[in-house]
Amino acid sequence: MNFIKAPQQLLKGKDMHFLIFPLRIISGLSSVVFVLSFCYEIFIYYNPQSHQKWALSALIFTLSVWAFLEIRPAVKNLHLAIVKNLQYLLLLQCIIPIIRPLIGILIDINIIEEWMSFFRFDIGGLWFLLLVYSSLFILIMDFIIRLFSFNEKSKALILESQMLSSLNALAMARDNETGNHIIRTQIYVKILGLRLREMGHYSKELDNLKIELLFKAAPLHDVGKVGIPDNILHKPGPLNDEEWLIMKTHTTIGEAVLSSSELEFEGDNGVVKMALKIAGGHHEKWDGTGYPRGLKGEDIPLPARIMAIADVYDALVSDRVYKAGWSHEEAIKEIVSKRGSHFDPLLVDAFILENDHFKTIANKYRDSW
Repeated sequence: MNFIKAPQQLLKGKDMHFLIFPLRIISGLSSVVFVLSFCYEIFIYYNPQSHQKWALSALIFTLSVWAFLEIRPAVKNLHLAIVKNLQYLLLLQCIIPIIRPLIGILIDINIIEEWMSFFRFDIGGLWFLLLVYSSLFILIMDFIIRLFSFNEKSKALILESQMLSSLNALAMARDNETGNHIIRTQIYVKILGLRLREMGHYSKELDNLKIELLFKAAPLHDVGKVGIPDNILHKPGPLNDEEWLIMKTHTTIGEAVLSSSELEFEGDNGVVKMALKIAGGHHEKWDGTGYPRGLKGEDIPLPARIMAIADVYDALVSDRVYKAGWSHEEAIKEIVSKRGSHFDPLLVDAFILENDHFKTIANKYRDSW
């Protein structure tokens, strides 16, 4: 079922908070209906001729309709399969107190056929009806519990989105990069991921959900620069050896920032985990000469390898206060020359196939100085 496999996709943009109170009402009403249905069957088993059974049946029907009406606004607003399925179960709960007395009437006036004899008021028929009531009640409560769980996931997604926005704003405030840099690199990593998958590589690691996470996590690749002193971070000229060593620590600082966020949002949908891999590994090199850990080849996380090409290309073609941007052709030549040394060879191949797309994005979202 889709609502079980990918709740984060179903809940995207869904405000579930208004559903909590109706679910509590439905849960309580369905519990009462369940108990009263048991009482109804036991009552008519011992006193089938009593007219009080009609009042009890009417009460069960009224409570069932109330529960059904409580779910209607959620069906209209959420358009989720799980909510619609709960609505169908509650509708069935409304129908049963109508059908059950009708069956009793047919039995009383001897119109019922032999093939429906199991509905007669013997122990076997009683247990069958109790089984029906129990099964319906269990299904309703199961769907309610799932929706409560969905609400918690919805709140977690909202909090995570707010946290990511705050981290993005913090990173941009400390860095000298522009907002367009974030847009460009987000699109670059998505283009590379899709092309790499199309080439038949890393299909499991680059499914649609992972590529979406990669896109959302990309802006946090340099979040660790929040810990770099201003005189180094905003220095207009080249850094000396001591300053460069300090600058390199932005990768591990970024990991520390994101690790604390991951603990707070443990069990999230993976954006922070993806950002951790990118922040800590996007300056590693394929031949093991990068930093901070000197990882080599496929020991470097795939998201970090993808981000490495996107970040370098954008740095090359973008104008900065201390340099003019390279041409697209010069950037291609530079990246191709680092195939197998700085960059993953497969990713360079993917970049070459998508280089026209890169050029289009670079021109469309060019910085205005």
